[in-house]
Amino acid sequence: MSTEKITYFLYPRKSSESEDRQVQSIEDQVNRLKELAQTLHLEIKEILPEAKSAKKPYNRPVFTEMLERIEKGEANGILCWQINRLSRNPIDSGKLSWMLQQGILKSIQTIDRQYLPDDNVLLFNVESGMANQFIIDLRKNSKRGMEGKADRGWLPSRAPLGYINDKIEHTIVEDPERFDLVRKMWEMMLTGNFTPPQIRDIANDEWGFRTLKSKRVGGVPIANSVIYKMFSNLFYTGMFSWSGRVYQSGNHKPMITP
Repeated sequence: MSTEKITYFLYPRKSSESEDRQVQSIEDQVNRLKELAQTLHLEIKEILPEAKSAKKPYNRPVFTEMLERIEKGEANGILCWQINRLSRNPIDSGKLSWMLQQGILKSIQTIDRQYLPDDNVLLFNVESGMANQFIIDLRKNSKRGMEGKADRGWLPSRAPLGYINDKIEHTIVEDPERFDLVRKMWEMMLTGNFTPPQIRDIANDEWGFRTLKSKRVGGVPIANSVIYKMFSNLFYTGMFSWSGRVYQSGNHKPMITP
């Protein structure tokens, strides 16, 4: 290990994206890396946690600010769990590699190894390249999986109003609280006597209709944009559109006829 004095930013990262599901929590990363710093006698200037995905560049304000502060000389090392915590895209990986080669970054210390400016550049590039490739493969596999689901007659997306996603069977079924109410809205629309905003007002104000509640969204009255989107969605006829293609026979229960 280099004897030059190095001051580290501790950078723990975990996002809600699928590629990070198996990664230790930010708290676990911090605790374990602080233990490592104590063992290796590393000086930590500041802990800079971030809960953002690294698969796209320019997506992490804390990461960007950290590199800017390193370029200003506030610290010259990064302490992180693994290289894939720092980058999963070639732009950010290239920035880190260049800073290492220029000696702006004196050290990247992970839980199991250290990357130094004098190292063979291939070592860092192979590690970061593997993280980048993981995202590419994940995207391809996800796309193939969704296309296969659509071919089997199921919309590979969030169920529209009046339906719910069955997370166990990975299908779409009727929402027992809202299916009949949404069908009633369609019946009103098809009479030609009501406009979408009028139907929305009746549903919200007279029926007390509220959208399906999830952890972050829902549980609110129907918005104008939602009612117009509903009345132009093929899904209610038993068909569905996905990735530019119309699937004529979905397996879900239709609400109206074409």
